[in-house]
Amino acid sequence: MKISSFDLNLFVILNAIYTEGSLTKAAEVVGITQPAVSNALSRLREKFDDELFVRTGSGMVPTQKTENIISDIQSALSLMQQSVNQPDSFDCSITERNFKLSLGDITEGRVLPFMMKEIYKNAPNISIGSYNYRRVDQVHALATNNLDFVVDPVIPDSDEINSYKVFQDHFVVIHRDGHPIERIKNLTVDDLLSQKFINVSNRRKGLHMIDLELEKTGHRREIALRCQHFLIAPEIIRETDAVIMATHSFAKNNDLPFVEIPAELPQMEYFLSWHKNDEGDGGHEWMKDLIIRAFEDALK
Repeated sequence: MKISSFDLNLFVILNAIYTEGSLTKAAEVVGITQPAVSNALSRLREKFDDELFVRTGSGMVPTQKTENIISDIQSALSLMQQSVNQPDSFDCSITERNFKLSLGDITEGRVLPFMMKEIYKNAPNISIGSYNYRRVDQVHALATNNLDFVVDPVIPDSDEINSYKVFQDHFVVIHRDGHPIERIKNLTVDDLLSQKFINVSNRRKGLHMIDLELEKTGHRREIALRCQHFLIAPEIIRETDAVIMATHSFAKNNDLPFVEIPAELPQMEYFLSWHKNDEGDGGHEWMKDLIIRAFEDALK
């Protein structure tokens, strides 16, 4: 088969079916109708003399022929995408562009003030949308340009995604001024766990990473309040004896006292993730740098 006789757009559609496992979702990614994707698949089957995908109850499953060729096709598409991106053409001072980010509420508080200050000063025509995407939807949103970046403790599980660690900080126990915990000498884990805790989670059930680690050592903390957003916690802490396990920078930014935890716990990490197809795009590189600088400022 000569490449000159092949419609290269078919490779884009083949990759979309492979990554999405569905003709309908592939159509959304590519920006065409579902019948057009079906027609393209028929042409691909004829070209390769193979079914390429088999329809099952769980979606379109690739044949061995597809598995054999998909890696080379994805590499070629990535190279072509990088070739058409023009990093030198981006001028933040005049460009009109909207960047869509998936951020949690505490991350918004850390970075958006710094980012918007920079944008108002240097890039007045650029705007930002901040959304909270479920982890299961993040890769699809990045692939379809519904998102430009994700900031999360978990890197999306996909070979299509690149990532960079932007934040790392240790946990402390944060409390109000004059809290009885301040008077305890030689503080122990049991002393801490006798306190009433605020637990922040947007899930209806399930343990926090800290609780999973505590359970390994036979410890459990008493949860007085389970709420959805970190930004409500400081006001509750100031008015009650409730405490919270959160990062050192969270305590500092909210001007709240804290005690160190006398135990080894994993540190909180956040990763900036994006789709490989966006590599080399000037605007994307500019926004990536701005987000990284915002996190650096948050840790000062």
